[in-house]
Parts: sequence; structure tokens; C-alpha cells
Amino acid sequence: MHSRQALKQICCGFVAVFSVVALMAGCNQADATKPSTESKTARVKKLPKMKFHRPESFPVAVARLGEIHEVIISDSPLPEPKVFQVVEVIHGSGAGAHSHYHLASNPTDHGHGHDHADEDSNEKKHEVKVDVITEMTDIVKWMPDIAGDTDMDKDLWSSVKTGSGDLQSQLSDALSKANGQQEQRKAIQAMANKLLTFTEAMTAIANEMDDSNSGNQDSPEE
Repeated sequence: MHSRQALKQICCGFVAVFSVVALMAGCNQADATKPSTESKTARVKKLPKMKFHRPESFPVAVARLGEIHEVIISDSPLPEPKVFQVVEVIHGSGAGAHSHYHLASNPTDHGHGHDHADEDSNEKKHEVKVDVITEMTDIVKWMPDIAGDTDMDKDLWSSVKTGSGDLQSQLSDALSKANGQQEQRKAIQAMANKLLTFTEAMTAIANEMDDSNSGNQDSPEE
């Protein structure tokens, strides 16, 4: 009789201990899955990709690409990044908030199909830096779009798109293996001939367009 009571007490003790352990494990698991307030507060909003360094025309893009190529393959120090003072205009609040961006020196109209009169608005200022290697890779990527803004014929535009896509892929692969700007520079120097070939091809297209435009201007009116 006494042995049965003792065994019962021991079993009850095991159940109690197991319950406490399970409860503690559940609390720890809940704490682990719950995001910390500190990390959420420290999270910084990532700015969207800025295009303020986008060349204004195809000939300007080709000329700038050539300038950057000469700088990168030289022994001179790389230039300091371009710095843009950007104003973020925030309309609304909460989940419905949205932002527009413009250069501090060039305010623009943000009308885009709806009125902001009934929305709260505020501004934030950002300093955006673009290093010369980022500028170069962006110009290569944007070249088809820049060419598309001209009256370039379809065959020439197709060659721009193909050349841009090939070089962009090669640059992306080379730069993905480089850590830091100096390693990136060496990676680009290793493929300098490919970059030069692309730049020369784009220069030839720009010159062909220029000659064509000059010929049209010189033609007498009928």
C-alpha cells in the first residue's frame, strides 16, 4: 500500500517537472520567433535606385563611357563619387504613404493622376553617392533605353541591345567575385578589351547617326 502511494507521488513529480520544462520551452520559442523591438527600430529604409546620373542622350552616354573606361584602365586614383542632394517628398501616412524624389536643386511637379491636397506631406533629405564603377555599369545597362529615345533605326538599336546585354552579363559576373572597389577595378581592367570593343561600337553608331542627321539637314526642301 505504502509502495503504491510512493510510486504515485513519484509519477506526479515527473509530470509536474515535465510541465514546467515544456512551459519554459514554449516561452523561449515564442521569444525566439517574436521580432525584437530594437532590431525593428534600427531598420533603415532602403532608398530606391536613383537615376540622376543617367546621361541625357546617346552621344553623351557613349562619351561618358569612354571617359570612365580611360580612368579605370589608367594608374590614376579613381575619382571621388558623384554626390547628389536628394529630397524625398512623402505623401500620406501609414500603409498608404508613398514617396517621390527629386534633386534639391531641381524641384519638380509630382502630379501623377491624383491630388495630394488632402494628404499629409513631409520631406526628408538624403545624400546619394554614385562611384565611377556603379556609374559605368549603369550606363551599360541603360544604353538600350537611352538609344530608344533617339530616332535610331531598328537594326542599330538591336545591335546596341545585344552588345549591352552581353557586356552587362560579363561585368556582373566579374564584379560579383570582387570585394571592394580596388578589386572591382582590377576585374574591369582584366576585361578592358571587351569594354573598349563595346565603346568603339557605340561610338561608331553615334557617329553614323550624326552623319545621317547632318545629311538630312543639308538636303534641300522639296
